[in-house]
Amino acid sequence: MDDPPPISQQHRQEKPPRKGHFQAILAKLAMVGFVLGCMGVVVTLLLPKPDYEGRLVGQIGDIHAYAIPTSETEETLVVWHGSRKLAPQKLDQIGSIQQFDLSSADRQAAGTRHPDLVIDGWSGGMHCCLTRFIFDGPSGKPIGKVALGGSSASRFVPLGRSEPFSAAFLAFDDVTLDGQSFELGASLAPIVVAWNGTRFSLFLEAMKATTAESHAPFLLSDTFQEAQLELDSTVELSDAGAKGDRAKALDLAASTRAAAMAAAQLDPSDATSFAPLTEFLNDYVYKGQAEAGLAAVRNAHVKTPEALRAALMTYATLLRQSQWFDDLNRLNDGKLAGLLDQFDPPR
Repeated sequence: MDDPPPISQQHRQEKPPRKGHFQAILAKLAMVGFVLGCMGVVVTLLLPKPDYEGRLVGQIGDIHAYAIPTSETEETLVVWHGSRKLAPQKLDQIGSIQQFDLSSADRQAAGTRHPDLVIDGWSGGMHCCLTRFIFDGPSGKPIGKVALGGSSASRFVPLGRSEPFSAAFLAFDDVTLDGQSFELGASLAPIVVAWNGTRFSLFLEAMKATTAESHAPFLLSDTFQEAQLELDSTVELSDAGAKGDRAKALDLAASTRAAAMAAAQLDPSDATSFAPLTEFLNDYVYKGQAEAGLAAVRNAHVKTPEALRAALMTYATLLRQSQWFDDLNRLNDGKLAGLLDQFDPPR
């Protein structure tokens, strides 16, 4: 047998690849791509178009939320995922909605690590009430809703990684706006609300003051300054400038409340006379210092025990109506319920 030629000779015998061979392959690939593209266009044209109705309220990617009129003064909300209409929203528990508006579609709201769709519904009428809805960004599924009463609310504020929640928003406790408190002229009680994974709750760490004389952390935090500006009733404080200036403004407001509380002439037959006391106590209760606030009130009105008792009973009745009462009790180290029971035992 003849020995095979050396490897170097074998390489010289191999012919270089033909250019036409590669060009033929590229031409076939281009043809396949063209055919698939045409098929995609045809399928798209043949598929039924989503029957979108109503007014577009908000959108994230394939998620669209539309408000559809159900009467001259009411709307319902329909959410679509692409061409698929999701289950209608259950609005019966919160009453009718006159108008839906977009709160945000560019920020996390429920710790989902992606933007969520947040929509606000207003009931309209003399006692206008706000209900906030959160929908998961990618799927459109409802995450949760909360009725905020007559309160306005800021957009969700992104929080740092060290915080227990990814985002929170500012509002007011609706019990300090509606019903008895509203008629008494009591002040608004600001709250910080977050989605805790199962329900809306108060962001206690942002509201808890370290001492009776200090302020709730969120009031001095740069994180919540934009949110405070979105609430009309806090503009005068949040627009004070640097943190030191804001602290001075808060100190002045606190001293004004204390002076008004001490000078109040409590009249059991006139519930509106309790307003300065209610305003003072709200500040302490909603920053987790209820025990110190009640002690200050007792010291200021020690000479009129009966009138003071009537005022405190009225306040306790009001506070127990708050949907956030359990959270407020935790904010006050579990002591709030017992403190109220001292002058207004549960029936």
